[in-house]
Amino acid sequence: MKNILVINSGSSSVKFQLIDDQGSVALKGSAEKLSLSDAHIKFEYNKKKTDEALPAESGHEEALARIFQFLNEHGLEGSLVAVGHRIVHGGEKFDQPVVITPEVLADIKKLTPLAPLHQPANILGIEAVSKLNANLPQVAVFDTAFHATMPASSFRYAVPKKWYEKHGVRKYGFHGTSYKHIITKAAKTLGKKPSEVNLVVAHLGSGVSMVAIKDGKSVNTTMGFSPNSGLPMGTRSGDIDMAIIPYMMERDDLTLDQVMEDLNKKSGQIGVSGVADDIRYVIAAADGGNSDAQLAFDLFVKKCAEFIAALMSNLDEMDALIFTGGMGENGPETREAIVRHLGIFGLEIDPKINDPIIGRDGKEGLVSSAKSKYPIYMMTTNEELEIAEQTVNTIKK
Repeated sequence: MKNILVINSGSSSVKFQLIDDQGSVALKGSAEKLSLSDAHIKFEYNKKKTDEALPAESGHEEALARIFQFLNEHGLEGSLVAVGHRIVHGGEKFDQPVVITPEVLADIKKLTPLAPLHQPANILGIEAVSKLNANLPQVAVFDTAFHATMPASSFRYAVPKKWYEKHGVRKYGFHGTSYKHIITKAAKTLGKKPSEVNLVVAHLGSGVSMVAIKDGKSVNTTMGFSPNSGLPMGTRSGDIDMAIIPYMMERDDLTLDQVMEDLNKKSGQIGVSGVADDIRYVIAAADGGNSDAQLAFDLFVKKCAEFIAALMSNLDEMDALIFTGGMGENGPETREAIVRHLGIFGLEIDPKINDPIIGRDGKEGLVSSAKSKYPIYMMTTNEELEIAEQTVNTIKK
């Protein structure tokens, strides 16, 4: 049995899965609170879950060392054929997964200014694995690569041309591995080839984005130059009037970094509701009469509907609207509330069908009513499996 180790390195965490050549997960877990006194790592193996402390202030290198030690302890390291890394930003250079060489790593580092919150952690993951096993092939799978097919009319901003040509200021888009997985699944469901499907897909998680897919390719998406753009999210503001930034700097005597910190980590659901960055708790608070929580929910679903409508305008025909991501998979009330704003387009959800469709219960499928002009589905995504498959295909090439 051959295994791929999928690594998703965050600023203070490392999520990992060991996926075999049949697509089954042999091991999964996460290292959390890295660089803090209570750093720890969770393993789920053979239906047994463990949670162990890491040495205080352990970083990515120590976390990955423990992961490789676990693999060795359980006789799994010998079956490891490659490591697939989720890399947030590939810029315009990387429109496909690529085997990581010193030259590729140097190019990934050059893209750090485009994703300063994510790219450094991704790089730490690559470097840590290189120290642990220098002979093990590593593959970079880029969130942005899927959107490389967008036309210039979708990805260019109406800013001075030199901003784009000299500094790469444009829309890049993210959540590419999720969308790639959904295309494959949707094609099977619809009885079409992946190159034939026309979809609007809403990836609703702590990070939120949507995409218009025409003939199996991304033609427009909501996230732009950075993952903070587009829709409001758990802690991110999404699109705002750019004049707000200098206005708040002046009014509250804030630095640019402080304003960006507020927009990235104190806005979205938590900013409006004051309750939580998880919509489940926001909905519960709204049901309990919290007006700010109700506003956060109403604002979010209305914005989602507006973006879906805008993305539909990129298509000549639509095979389906698909919800995915943690919130999209497990929030039937959120799906219904969004679609309620889209009745003018002939979209309609059937609550009796929609309500039981919850991803964590192992359920997915059609949620629209028989009267809906277009079918609406909830489909569970699997970014780790997609990264593993792209890693295998890249190694074969």
